[in-house]
Amino acid sequence: MILYLIGCESLGVRGLSCFIKLDSRSVLIDPGVALGYTRYGLHPHPLQAAFSEITKVLLTSFWHRAMDIVVTRFYGDHVPLYNANPFQLSLNLVKKLNDHALLWVKDYGALTPCERTRFEKLSEYFKNRIVYVNGERASNDGLIEFSGTHLHGLSRSTRVMVVKVGEPPHSIVHLSDTQLLADGVIDKVCSWSPRMVVTDGPPLYRLSDAVRESVARKATSNALRLADYADYVIIGHHIARSIEGMRWLDRLRREVGNRIMCAADYMRKPRLLLEAWRRVLYNVIPVPRNWFIISEYSGFGKAISSYGDVIEELVKSVPREVTLDELEVKRILKDAVGDSRSYFRLRR
Repeated sequence: MILYLIGCESLGVRGLSCFIKLDSRSVLIDPGVALGYTRYGLHPHPLQAAFSEITKVLLTSFWHRAMDIVVTRFYGDHVPLYNANPFQLSLNLVKKLNDHALLWVKDYGALTPCERTRFEKLSEYFKNRIVYVNGERASNDGLIEFSGTHLHGLSRSTRVMVVKVGEPPHSIVHLSDTQLLADGVIDKVCSWSPRMVVTDGPPLYRLSDAVRESVARKATSNALRLADYADYVIIGHHIARSIEGMRWLDRLRREVGNRIMCAADYMRKPRLLLEAWRRVLYNVIPVPRNWFIISEYSGFGKAISSYGDVIEELVKSVPREVTLDELEVKRILKDAVGDSRSYFRLRR
């Protein structure tokens, strides 16, 4: 099997999207992308928007190739939206790209009111190609298997699906937004004995003091349990929205070794924690905070054309499998920008 991680926080955007290719099947999971609309009182920087554009191109390409599309929850970092903001994937970009794929979703009764509206818009293009998951379910050939719906980590209002693709000993499990905090989910995954687990981590950036410490301990215990049963555990999404979160992951790596990693590590790319670096981005490359309104930014093409050279230098300069602090980021970003003034095009 081939696993391609498309959009995750360590790759510059919010999400946990991936594409899994088997001999007889190709599965796209959670094809959405987002950027935190406000962080540190700042809207997304145009350099972040450039990474969002790259992710949208990849998602549309994999959407076209997929035989099965799995949506574990109907939020913008997991699914294309009919009312997407400029930093999310618009349903208009993918709705006519694939007329044969099956859509696997939660049972309608498990959707929140907000999710139902988004699902109804998406379902218009799949019609009789929708498979609802309620409890345990598998595809006819057994290559895709679901474990019901589970609570969204610390949230009590939203439920998400857990999906396994492939057969032992080569299967891959995708844990969407359980934040390594659901013991029942961990039990189920361990019973599958997958080769790889793709999971989100705890949202440490949103917590403080005793609560943060308690959540970190719980997530650490469950991550170590997964590492006992899987060859590789890839942890991304919420955990990589802060440097502190990545330090937590680095401690796990020191304990277990390189079998625990983030999405960027698996893809052999540098860790580009753009959301955690947002203040530094505005400091080194100053633009108006509402630049995307001023420039009537459409969400496709403009940012990558202005920031492609900076991205190329960042990819070359940021070391792999290393979590940089803000001072190190600032130095590398200044060098990457260099004498380039291309980014001023978005300011006019």
